[in-house]
Order: sequence, then C-alpha cells, then structure tokens
Amino acid sequence: MSTDLIFIIIIFSAMCHAVWSAIIKSSSNPLSLMGITSILELLIFLPLTFFVPFPIIEIWYLLFATIFIHVLYRLNVIYSYKFGDLSFVYPIARGGSSLLIAIISILFLQNSINLFGFLGVIIVCVGLFLISFSSKIKFNKPAFFLAVSTAIFITTYTLIDGIGVRSSENAFSYIFWLIALNGVPILFISIFSKNGLRKKESYSIKAGIAAGIFATLSYALVVWSMQFIEIAYVSGIREVSIVFATIIGMLFLSEKYASKRIIPSILIALGIATVYFQI
Repeated sequence: MSTDLIFIIIIFSAMCHAVWSAIIKSSSNPLSLMGITSILELLIFLPLTFFVPFPIIEIWYLLFATIFIHVLYRLNVIYSYKFGDLSFVYPIARGGSSLLIAIISILFLQNSINLFGFLGVIIVCVGLFLISFSSKIKFNKPAFFLAVSTAIFITTYTLIDGIGVRSSENAFSYIFWLIALNGVPILFISIFSKNGLRKKESYSIKAGIAAGIFATLSYALVVWSMQFIEIAYVSGIREVSIVFATIIGMLFLSEKYASKRIIPSILIALGIATVYFQI
C-alpha cells in the first residue's frame, strides 16, 4: 500500500471528523443525531459482517472494551460541547490524545517511533493547544476537564483499536464488527432518553444521516490505516482535523477567531509534515 495514499486517506478522515464534530456542536439535540448515526452504522455494516471471518474470542474482548469506551467518549463529547466552544474543546481533546498515544506507544507498545517522528507529534500537539488558549473566550474549567477526559477516552479506544486491527486475521472483520456494534448502546440511550429520538421536533433526520456518514467514514478509514503505519503517526497526522474545524467554524458556525491562530495552524502543518516524512 502506497504511503502517499495512506496519508491522503488519513487527511480525508480528519476532514470527515471535523465536519461530524461541527454538526454535533451546532445541533440542539446531539444525542438524537448520534442515535441516527448508530442506526446508519448498524444498517450498513451489520450485513457486511456476513462477508468477513467471525472474530476469535480474543478479538471480542477488544471489541467489547472499545465499544464501552466509545460510549463514554460520545456522551462526553455531547457534554463537552454543551459547556464549551468547539474551538476550545476540540483542540484540547485531539491534541491531548495525540500526545498521550505517542508517549504510550514508545514506553509500552515498543513502537519504532524515531526522534523526528515523535518531535512532529509534539509540534502538532503544541499547535493544537495554542489554538485552544489563544482564544479570547474566558477560561472554561468544566469544558477544560471534559475535554481532557475526552482526550483520555480517545487515547484508550485508539490504542485498543490499533491493537485489535493488527491482531485480527482480517482487518475488515474487526472494522465491520466494530462499526456495526459501536453505536448500539448510544442508540438505546437515545431511544429511551427524554431528550433523544422521541423529541422529534428538536433534530433533523438529514443532519443525523450526514453526521452518520461522516462519523463512519472518519473512523473506518483511520482504523484501516493503523494496520499499515504506527498508531502514533496515524493519530498525529489526523490532528489536521483542527484546521478543518477552524475553517468550518469560521464559515458555518459564525465563530470569531483571532489572528493569533495563524501561527498555531502553521505549527500543525509543520508537525504533520515532520511526521509524514519520517514514516
């Protein structure tokens, strides 16, 4: 598999994730959108599981673990965007997770990340954090801690899925089963919650379908990429999503960004380039 193609796929995955986050942030009922996303994932990927090998028991342990973490992550995202702005929460969550993944990969997973590759990940993280704290918005303690906990959840499920897709005899088997079952708990929560799918006037089915498409594409592509290059590299490259999120915020969410964000964006680009040329 061409490294150039994998790089492009990860960048596209980042764009999809930024769009999904913007849709969730702009919704008055994000839980319902995640419920619709779950229905879409189930309808598309459950039939696909009949065309791939059934996962062995060891893989199921990983699948159940990551599904549990994904539920916590999605609920945490809802509360994070309820208390904080997209431009504050998103960079902390994504940058923090990238940094944690890089450190864990080196210390515990024995991944072959050289000095320049690790430096690239650090530069990306620095750029993301600068974007968060260069905002004129007053420091929001609840949103900050929710964003940090989101970063921990992202780190956990990314590492589990990286191990899972590499340990599976068939990468598509892991991906299809993961996406098919991933949203089932959220679907039940959104059905039985008074602020979920039953509150039909508070959400758009079209927005939910769009969110589902972007969420599915985003994570399916990034998990698929993990079988070819190091998890920390995938995580670092994918953080370009903050640039897409910034552009989307300015154009569609009417968020005002100061000129101070230019330098952090350049840092992100440099960090991504550093990671890419070390793969």
